[in-house]
Formats: sequence, C-alpha cells, structure tokens
Amino acid sequence: MNKIKQMFELQQKLNDATNGLIWTEGATKEGRQISWLRCIYMEAAEAIDSFNWKHWKNIEGQPDLDNAKVELVDIWHFIMSEAIHFGDTQFAEAYEGMQADREINPEMMIEILEKLIAVAATANVDKSQNGLYEITGLFFKALATMGMDVPELYTRYIVKNQLNTFRQDHGYKDGSYIKMWSDSKGNSVEDNVVAFNIMDENPEFSPEELYQKLEESYDTYEYQLF
Repeated sequence: MNKIKQMFELQQKLNDATNGLIWTEGATKEGRQISWLRCIYMEAAEAIDSFNWKHWKNIEGQPDLDNAKVELVDIWHFIMSEAIHFGDTQFAEAYEGMQADREINPEMMIEILEKLIAVAATANVDKSQNGLYEITGLFFKALATMGMDVPELYTRYIVKNQLNTFRQDHGYKDGSYIKMWSDSKGNSVEDNVVAFNIMDENPEFSPEELYQKLEESYDTYEYQLF
C-alpha cells in the first residue's frame, strides 16, 4: 500500500474515534461545527512563526526548522480531513513520488505558506470556492522546500497520529491525560518527544507497534507517580 493512501486511512480512523462518524458532514458528535480550512491556515501561520521574520527582534536568530516540520505534519492532518470531508482522497496519491529540494529555503517557505493561508482563508469565507486541490499542491511544494519527501512525512505523521490516538484513549478530552512523562533518567519530557524518540530507535515500527510502546512507556510513568 502506498504511504499516502495509508495515511488517509489512519486519519479517517482517528477522526471517526475523536469526532464520531458524523464528522464527515461537518460537525462533531457533540454538535460542534468543524472548519478544517481554518485549522489549515491557523497551523500555517504557526509554521511561519518558526522562521525569523520579525524585523524588530531576534535579528540573528535561526529558524526553528524542526518545529516547522511539526507544523507541516499538523497541516497535513487537516488537509486529509478536508479531503475526506469533501469526498476525494485519491487525487493526493499523485504526490507519492515527489522529490525533496536539496537545500531548505526559508524565504520561499514563508511565501508558500502565505499563499496557502490566502487560499484556505478565501475558501473558508466563500463556500462556493473549492481550494482543496490548490492547498494540497502548495503543501507538497512547502514539503519539498523544507527538504522533506513522502517517506519522512509518513514517519512523522505516524508518530503524531498514534500519539493523538493514544491521547484520546487516555483522557485527553476530559483533562485526565498526563502530557509530561518521565524518561529513563527521571527527567520530565513532553509526550511527543518520547514518541519521536521511540520511532527514531525503531524506524521499522508499524503504527500498532508504536502505540504499544507508548502504552508501555505511559504505564511506567504512571507507576512512578505513586
């Protein structure tokens, strides 16, 4: 199975579990309206903040490229959700073999992200417009500009997808979930750091194997609380 198709299937499963099957009609099981397009452009704005664009401070500051990649993966979650909601996912499989640029271009990244924001915001306001295909094209252009290909997107997506699933299964919505875990040395670390470390150490893990390892790590941390 190609990686893009598998990511869509995992996103469908996560959204079904989180929002109820009704989410494809534009609302959660609690009756809250969903705007995937707004999610997309808000995450894109956060991605821009990973770059040193503010002329009034941090003049010599370097871009936070790792955080920019994290934000791109979040954008991808919402693009897939909008595509499923719209009723077309196969078009995205055309990007399976896209090639990453050799050098990261921060200025180009900001320009692409601003275009993505403009398209998503316009489509969100004017419901007669369908910006999905243009948004997706801009997303994969941003991905290439960040030196990422689909295999890297897949690996990073699997980590975030399984962590999001794990959070939902362990009380994220009702506030009982513990986001700060303890590492082997007793240091407090955020759960996403734990998840990425697990995947770095076990790059061939399936989504199910990653989830099981998260379960084991979380159980160990909860035991240390008492």
